[in-house]
Formats: sequence, C-alpha cells, structure tokens
Amino acid sequence: MNDVEKDLLALKDGALEATRKADGAFYESYLAEDAVAVVPYGVFDKKTIVEQMSSAGSPFKSSAIEDTKVTVLTPESGLVTYRAHYGDKVVFVTTVYAKQQGRWKGVFYQQTPLPTASQHTGR
Repeated sequence: MNDVEKDLLALKDGALEATRKADGAFYESYLAEDAVAVVPYGVFDKKTIVEQMSSAGSPFKSSAIEDTKVTVLTPESGLVTYRAHYGDKVVFVTTVYAKQQGRWKGVFYQQTPLPTASQHTGR
C-alpha cells in the first residue's frame, strides 16, 4: 500500500469516527470549501454537511463498513469506495479527495442505496 492509499484510508476512518461523535469541527477542516455531498436526502454544500455532521441525530452513522477500496487517480487525487450499513439500509459510498495547498480534502461524497432483498425479488 502506498502513502496516498494510507492517507485516504486514514481520512475515511477519521470521517467515520467524527460522524459517530457528531464532530462538526472535523468536517469543517476535512472538507474543501466547494465540497458537495449527494445522498438520498438531497444535494448538500459544505455548510449544510457540517451542520448535519454536527448533529447527534445524524442519519449517517453506519453500523458496519465493508469492501473498502482505494483508487489513486493521481498523486494529488483519489477516491475511496465502500459499502455502509445504516440499520436495515445498505448504501455504496464514494468519496473523492484532492490535495489542496498540501492537505487532503474531501471534495465529493455520494451514497447510492442498494435495493432491499424484497426489491430484488419484487415482493
């Protein structure tokens, strides 16, 4: 594993921990000024993301993370994908990172919901 992969995995783990702790200050530093999140609830800018992540009632507290993969795009950009469980919901997550002024920043986050078992079978 190279340094970029290690850095991006550490950022992902830090973001998950900050979400569990409702640590909005982490997100204020972690996110690029023009960061965007696309989730089943809508499309959010940095200000809204920080507000949501500061809330103890945030719906984004995952109970399990699986299948984490890091893709290094350039020495200054990459993405992390994984599957997250939120109670009975499962989503694929993608976070895009870019180095800005020498620091890694989250620039884009997306959740794609997986259909439930009953949706797969049409029940």
